[in-house]
Amino acid sequence: MQFSEIPGLEELKKQLISAHQRGKVAHAQLFAGRPGTAALPMALAYASYLMCENKAEDSCGACANCVRVKKLIHPDIHLHFPKVSAAENKYEKVLAEALPRFRQFVTESPFGDMETWTRKYGQENKNLLISRQDSRQMLKNVSMRSVEGGYKILLIWVPELMNSSSANAILKILEEPPEKTLYLLVSYNYDSLLATITSRTQLVNVPPNNIEEIQKYLEANGVDPSQAAQAAKLSEGKLGMALHVVEVGESQEYEDFQQWMLECWNRNLTGLVHRSEDFSKSGKASQKTSLNFAISLIRNAVVHASGQHPPTQNEAETSFVGKFADKLGLHKLEKIYTLNNEALIHLERNSNPRITHLNLSLEITRMLNG
Repeated sequence: MQFSEIPGLEELKKQLISAHQRGKVAHAQLFAGRPGTAALPMALAYASYLMCENKAEDSCGACANCVRVKKLIHPDIHLHFPKVSAAENKYEKVLAEALPRFRQFVTESPFGDMETWTRKYGQENKNLLISRQDSRQMLKNVSMRSVEGGYKILLIWVPELMNSSSANAILKILEEPPEKTLYLLVSYNYDSLLATITSRTQLVNVPPNNIEEIQKYLEANGVDPSQAAQAAKLSEGKLGMALHVVEVGESQEYEDFQQWMLECWNRNLTGLVHRSEDFSKSGKASQKTSLNFAISLIRNAVVHASGQHPPTQNEAETSFVGKFADKLGLHKLEKIYTLNNEALIHLERNSNPRITHLNLSLEITRMLNG
C-alpha cells in the first residue's frame, strides 16, 4: 500500500511524511477513524514508507521491502488482530490458520471493517478478540531483533477488542519500547480504549473522504460513473461503504425499499417481522447502507414534493422518486425521513437492529395508514 493508492487526505499524508523527514516519528501512533475509512490503509502506507529503501514523497513500491510490505510478509512487520480465542496450547494453530486469511482480507479489502473481516475469516457467529495469548505474542515480537536492522513495527488492528488482561499487558512495552520499535494501532472506536493506552500514543485522526474523492476513486477502478456517483452519495464519506454498495448493487436496494414500503402500506405485519429478522442478520455495513439508501431516496422525494428538481442520478431513480413523492405528499415524506434518520442514529449507538428496524417499520405503517 502506498499513499498514492489512498484517495484524498493529502494534508495527513504530508504530516506523516514530514514527521519522518524531521526525525519526529512517534514510537506509538493511534490511527483513528470510522469503520470503512482509510485508517488501516493509511497505517499500511505509512509502514511501507518507513520501510522503503528508496522513499521520496511516497514509498517507491518497487524495492524488496515495498514488495514484502505489500504482501504483508515483511519479517519486521508483525500483525496483531482480532481472532477466535483459544486455549494456550492451541494458540499457535489458531494463529497459523488466521494469519493467511487476515493477509488476504487486508490485500483484498483494505477499507473493510470488522464485519468484512469476520466474513472473510468465516467466523460470523463468533466473538473475535485480541486475547492474553496475543499480548504474549506481542511481547515476544518486541523482544526479537529486527531482521533487516531497521524499524520493527507492530501493527495492532482494532485494539478496542483487546480484553482487559491483554490491554494491561502491553502498557509497559508502549511506554518503554526497544529502540526503533514502532506501534501502529488502528482503531474505529478509540474512546473505548483504556486511557492508559491512549495517553501513551500519538493520535492520528483519519477523517472520511469527501464524495468527489470517493466517486473519482470508484470510476478509476472501473465502476460506471452513475453507479459510482450513487455509491459515493450513500457512503457517508466511507470508501468501504461505497465499495459495499457497488458490490451489493443498486437495483436490489431499489427492489427492497419498494417492497418494504408496500408492506408498510398494506399493514403486512408478518412480512415486516420477517424483514426485520433478515435486516438483523445482514451485518452492520448492510444495515447502514440500507437505511442510507432509504434516506437518500426519501430526501430526493421531499425535494420533488417541494416543487424542486432533486439531484437524481439516473432515469430509474427519477421516475421512482416522482411517483413516490406524488403518492405520499410532503408531510408524510418528511416524517418518514426523520424516522429513518433516528433509526440510523440508534444503530450507530449499537441498538438492537431487529427491534430498531421493526419499530421503524411499525411507525411508518401507522403514519401511512393514519
